[in-house]
Amino acid sequence: MAPVTLLTVIFFVNFVARQIAGPSLPALEKELGLSHSHSGLFILLTGTGFCLSQLGASLVAARWGYKPCILLSIWGAAAATLLISLSHSVWLLYLLFLMMGMAGGLYVPSGIALITLLVQPRDWGKAMGIHELAPNFALITVPFAATLAVAMGSWRWGYQGCATVLALLGTLYLLRGSDVQARPSLPSLALIREVASQPSFWQLSILISLAVGVETGVYSMTPLYLVSERGFSLAQANELLGLSRIPAGFLVLSGWLTDRLNPPIAIALALAATGCAIIALGLGPDSALIPAIYIQASASACLFPPILSMASANSSRESRALTLSLSIAVAPVVGGGILPAAIAVAGDVFSFGAGMAAAGFLTLMGIFLVRR
Repeated sequence: MAPVTLLTVIFFVNFVARQIAGPSLPALEKELGLSHSHSGLFILLTGTGFCLSQLGASLVAARWGYKPCILLSIWGAAAATLLISLSHSVWLLYLLFLMMGMAGGLYVPSGIALITLLVQPRDWGKAMGIHELAPNFALITVPFAATLAVAMGSWRWGYQGCATVLALLGTLYLLRGSDVQARPSLPSLALIREVASQPSFWQLSILISLAVGVETGVYSMTPLYLVSERGFSLAQANELLGLSRIPAGFLVLSGWLTDRLNPPIAIALALAATGCAIIALGLGPDSALIPAIYIQASASACLFPPILSMASANSSRESRALTLSLSIAVAPVVGGGILPAAIAVAGDVFSFGAGMAAAGFLTLMGIFLVRR
């Protein structure tokens, strides 16, 4: 499991670099004088960049291998975070957040496909559970890192720290990272048509979009919601956001159960708990806020191991990287971009609470898709 551990660390730092924007948005809005809708565009562009790089990830992995693709992701993210920390132009920041998403998108298909080649199929659930600890521990770390950066003087310190760690991690993976001789097939229109013609592919794509939306999309808007409408300070909101992600450490148990239970059952249960928690977060009284945030964090984290196991099982070894690229591609735009941007627009037009509740009802509708 040593290669899985190193890949998990890479995923963790890469995820921190992409997600630190959410807890930093109140301070970023204040410095740049942005509305909620405009700041939500940073999140949308990050998701759009993530989507655009998915097919490119398959091309790079097919020609050069999984390791070069992962290295390009690490160093690309390091460059983007450094430039974000130095930029004072809103329009330049929009471009840099797009680049950040593109760098992050290069990692995911290669990282997951590489794990399935390094680990026996009977252990995929456990390996995915370990790998998916990265985003959940990142979601714990990010609010405290953002708060510390603001306390030190500026939200920019958080991005500079990410750039430094990413550069060091890229050097480590260059020297010690694992790779395999096998290469994914070069993407072709025929192969894309074959993958896209499978109903299970579209169902998995929608499920992954929902999973990304209820975990990172809602997460990125929660600090703005708590500060703007619920009377929290930035430090209080980020502290609650970070602490609520600690129970998600039981994600390893979710991966273990996925190997022994029917994955659709695990997905449906997690969607039900997550949807109800988000509705309570948006419409419930103040006394319901903390329990709702904790439940939403833990339940949404349990979605990814069973969904990714299903995605791997429904694809051949040759087409797995492309299948993962295509199914994951739409998720950052729909779940990680459009959904939080819509919540931000609701915060300007109606209320953040109404936007949160709508996201919760949409999550519950996903249960009907799982049944099919």
